[in-house]
Amino acid sequence: MNRYLLFIPFIFVLGCKPRHTESKYPGYSTNNGRDYYKYTDLGNSHKEPRSGDVMEVMISYSKMNDSVFWDSRNNGFPFAIYIPYDTLKAGGSYQKVLMKGNEGDSINFIVPAQDVFRQILHLSVPYFLNKDDMMKVNTRIISIMDAEQFTDKEQKIRDYRKDMDIQEQLSLLQYVTINNIPQSVKKDNVYFMPEKDGNGPEVQEKSTVSIAYRGYFLNGHTFDSVSPKNPLQFKLGDTAQVITGLEIGIKRMREGEKAKIIIPSQLAFGENGSSTGIVPPFTSVIYEVTMLKVNDPGK
Repeated sequence: MNRYLLFIPFIFVLGCKPRHTESKYPGYSTNNGRDYYKYTDLGNSHKEPRSGDVMEVMISYSKMNDSVFWDSRNNGFPFAIYIPYDTLKAGGSYQKVLMKGNEGDSINFIVPAQDVFRQILHLSVPYFLNKDDMMKVNTRIISIMDAEQFTDKEQKIRDYRKDMDIQEQLSLLQYVTINNIPQSVKKDNVYFMPEKDGNGPEVQEKSTVSIAYRGYFLNGHTFDSVSPKNPLQFKLGDTAQVITGLEIGIKRMREGEKAKIIIPSQLAFGENGSSTGIVPPFTSVIYEVTMLKVNDPGK
């Protein structure tokens, strides 16, 4: 992932000024019967973006039942996205409505899911949405910055991330020191410690494996787990179901084995944390993994 989301271009063909026309969604306006918007709060600054400016925007995606599945506030500092004026001016209705907004304005949209994911983000529509579903995109304009202000903001972000990175390294060093974990078990920047031997086949590059695991933080708090009764099964190298550091450790295992794997954030959930917000940015994690089954890649 990028260090931070510089911008996420969006969509839609709405008018430049908010106006209320008839719509099937109460309180929302539309110009084309496809995309809908409403202002839920108005700022007091009366400051609109101009050429060269950058808009800082909080944004969240949710299903029509208001179940949020992505929120910029859950993706690490700076908790927002940055949209340059040129993108606002050249973009579709989403950007053009924002371009007429002021600092402090909150604008909510109801739009087709496929417009967001396929046409703009170039991703498949998530499994929990159908291509014909509508979704909600809620925004709040935090600030409008000129080029100099944005440069200062970028420097603060870099300084913050550097401090967080150093703090994580110190916390991880303290953990391995207190728990007497030797550096000899560290390989490819992952600490791998067998806890129970296995006598089954070894994991290979393209093996399909079934695992049970518990994922937890350095303080022992569990953030994820999979039981042996309902194991996670996947093919190594062909999936994004596990983080990089976990796959590195799994490749050193064999069927029947149990191991503890300590993973720094660079090989885990990174500088933005997990997409769910459960794992914070710059956070080392630990997995206790039981290798239940290893299938030969040729089978």
